[in-house]
Amino acid sequence: MVFTNNNSTEAVAYQQPLPNGISHNKTKPKVITSRNGHDQEDARENEEILNLYQPETIPQTLHANTPPKLYDINFVFPFHILETDHVRLEPFVPSKHLSGFLKLPAESWTHFGELGPYTQQTALEDIESFRIDPRCLLLAVIDKQVEKLGRDGFAGVYGLIEMNDEFMHAIFGLINILPIYHCTHINTHAMSLILRYLFEDLSLIRVQYDAVTHNTPSINSAKKFGFREEGICRNFNGLVPLHKKVGDPKERKSRSQDMWVASMTDWDWFNGVKGEMEGKVRRTVVDTTLLMSDMAEKADGHGHSKHH
Repeated sequence: MVFTNNNSTEAVAYQQPLPNGISHNKTKPKVITSRNGHDQEDARENEEILNLYQPETIPQTLHANTPPKLYDINFVFPFHILETDHVRLEPFVPSKHLSGFLKLPAESWTHFGELGPYTQQTALEDIESFRIDPRCLLLAVIDKQVEKLGRDGFAGVYGLIEMNDEFMHAIFGLINILPIYHCTHINTHAMSLILRYLFEDLSLIRVQYDAVTHNTPSINSAKKFGFREEGICRNFNGLVPLHKKVGDPKERKSRSQDMWVASMTDWDWFNGVKGEMEGKVRRTVVDTTLLMSDMAEKADGHGHSKHH
């Protein structure tokens, strides 16, 4: 019990009488001097709290030239190549996929928070930061039609985050497809492959898809694929990074970082979504080699050159 004197800055510990046969410890009452309403003893205890936090550092090895066979994906779950007749998902390896990754236009990173736009160095740093977290998996999306012509078939990138073998869930942290492949079969095939892998190969019970609330195309895609809206997480994605603050200050202020959140469960997958996705994959695909030919002609000056 502690008695205090309102006219004093001292508090004295007072020992209550104990039953017969039991004596108090033969120590002097402990006197604690207060200062500004806070005990000095508490202050001393706070001074002894250990905090060894260090800001995240840039990885020492960025694996820019590590061949695919020697590149460790460092992933908590087993993984195997996923593919349909036209699309393949494989682990992202900088020595194989970085050149394609850097072709993702700067504006395609607008809705991805701290991610992008990239130089070769910053891309390697973020890719390695992704790799060293065993809960994350970065995948390259490959167009097999174009690849069969001996050309680079890189079509985009998928990133899974916060995968957990205890809670058995995953989150889509990144989906970025080259603009030339928008409105083709590429993203549909890739999504079908990854969902089948997550729910059937890994037996996960929940997959989350989120997007900033102003990213309407991404939200519409999620709904098309069968993700069910859960709600809005306010200020979930933090502030718009400084390097992405463009335009009028009032317009920047109105750019929400609230997050639209949706999910798919294993029940959803096995009770409707799987069949719907399989139907989408069976549809006639776009001849992407023609798209590439058109793009090459424009770049060579036969159409509207990119340099003009």
